[in-house]
Amino acid sequence: MGFIMRDCVKRDEMSVSIKLKAAAYFLLLSCFVVDAHIAVAAKGIIIERVDITHDNGRYSLDADIRYELSEAALEALHSGVGLTLMRTIAVMRPRPLLWDKSIVKEQQSHELSYQALTDQYRLTIGDSALIQTFPTLEAALTEIGTLRDISVPLFGRALREKSEYVGLRAWLDIESLPVPMRLRAYIFSSWRHNSGWYRWRPKQ
Repeated sequence: MGFIMRDCVKRDEMSVSIKLKAAAYFLLLSCFVVDAHIAVAAKGIIIERVDITHDNGRYSLDADIRYELSEAALEALHSGVGLTLMRTIAVMRPRPLLWDKSIVKEQQSHELSYQALTDQYRLTIGDSALIQTFPTLEAALTEIGTLRDISVPLFGRALREKSEYVGLRAWLDIESLPVPMRLRAYIFSSWRHNSGWYRWRPKQ
């Protein structure tokens, strides 16, 4: 009788274990399905236009970047989490076997936050004390994405037309998020806002 009871207990434990594993599997799967739906809805960061002019040894850049935040990023923003949007302008040199080499680059950060009491959006630029406020999210993102007369970091020397190009990239800095949210951002694609490199070369 004792053997029969122990056998029944073992079977019950195995059954519970199988059910728990199945529940965990379906929970994980549902998370990925939800995230996939959000990722499809999000368009991320798109560099729409870049124009660079050269005058008196100075290269200046005009560009338009469109920011469309995912539902996950918007939810975090409106819950009081600041989002850091980065931008890099670099002079690059192609390499045949490795990734392109960065000759010189400059980065600019914009911290975007939402002020619930005033229903306004605030931008903090880099480490400066300059703070701008906007009545709508669209106005704040347009401000970040409108680049006019920005110096390309060539420091007076000419761009080597055949071997160098100017690169522009914009992205959401996941590393600046709070730790619990950062771990989720590593996993789920709805947090991956990255324009990739836009490459500009002088007309031959």
